[in-house]
Amino acid sequence: AWAIENPEEAAEILLKYAPETDPDLVRASQEWLSPRYQDDAPRWGEQRREIWAEFADWMLEQGLIEKAVDPDAAFTNDYLPE
Repeated sequence: AWAIENPEEAAEILLKYAPETDPDLVRASQEWLSPRYQDDAPRWGEQRREIWAEFADWMLEQGLIEKAVDPDAAFTNDYLPE
């Protein structure tokens, strides 16, 4: 919930612990993702393919990535408690 309400600060924390990442990508993606972290998911942590597909398309359109990403390879809900 904190990262949803504080996308800029969350991006800075990620950059601190993963300094090899692209700062522009981290900040832009955090801004895009923050309102979608929980969105209409039935429980915290559950992710939907559609959100990952939209995010991958957005990154490609923004020139943040050079080729399309398979959303099915980007996430899993397999480890969430039942």
